[in-house]
Amino acid sequence: MLTDYHTHTLRCGHATGTMREYVEQAIALGIDEIGLTDHLWLYFQEPSQRDPAFAMSERDFAAHYEEMIRTQNEYADRIQVRISVEADYIAGREKELLSILARYDFDYVLGSVHFLDGWPLDAPESTVRYEKGPVSPIYRSYYRSLQGAVALGGFDLLAHLDLPKKFGFLPEDDLSELVCETLDLIAQHDLAVELSSAGLRKPIGEIYPSPAILQQMNARSIPIALSSDAHAPAEVGANYNQLIAAASAAGYQQSVTFVKRVRRNHKLPQLA
Repeated sequence: MLTDYHTHTLRCGHATGTMREYVEQAIALGIDEIGLTDHLWLYFQEPSQRDPAFAMSERDFAAHYEEMIRTQNEYADRIQVRISVEADYIAGREKELLSILARYDFDYVLGSVHFLDGWPLDAPESTVRYEKGPVSPIYRSYYRSLQGAVALGGFDLLAHLDLPKKFGFLPEDDLSELVCETLDLIAQHDLAVELSSAGLRKPIGEIYPSPAILQQMNARSIPIALSSDAHAPAEVGANYNQLIAAASAAGYQQSVTFVKRVRRNHKLPQLA
């Protein structure tokens, strides 16, 4: 089963291409399932402060959700289109997020952490924070927030698990204990983690999560779902040979899919 479980369309404000263009590209590549995961609106900010370059507005989400359903129905005999969303975890706003997610009938919810104390850790303008250093506190704050996301109980799949490495800035300290603590929590809550090729297109030049973390995940039987985090139709399924090779090297033999929040196991696909 070949999937791409992380994609973004022009609706999110920082991607290009329509929903149908992503689906058509997936079909052309022989992908069996594609997840539509545009960002949930920035519910944790005042409406006047929400940057449209980060996510669609709340008023646009209903139309977006209906478009996902129409697209799913339109392509039902050609590809499985999964209705999803990428939702940010923000400490202290848990009840609000869970209330929002409960309004919709998603196949899965992709959880992520992009904001630390109000600043976007993976935005290009944030590189100055990494350059000034030290970097280790950023990683520590990120993993602590990610642990909160895991414990929330509202997510099925976690995105770009080691996101702070995006720009190539690695921690000065050994944070392996904190990483293992986070992985233990993920295993305890029985969540899946995406294996994403997006990092290969970033300065770090490495999959999310790193091969070392991926091995630790497999040792804990943490399931994986294949994804590209595409922000343009041409990025759908990008670098999947490397992605699947990394999964196999870490000992994975299966990947997962979701239908109505129920996880299913499949044999890990092999690409030529």
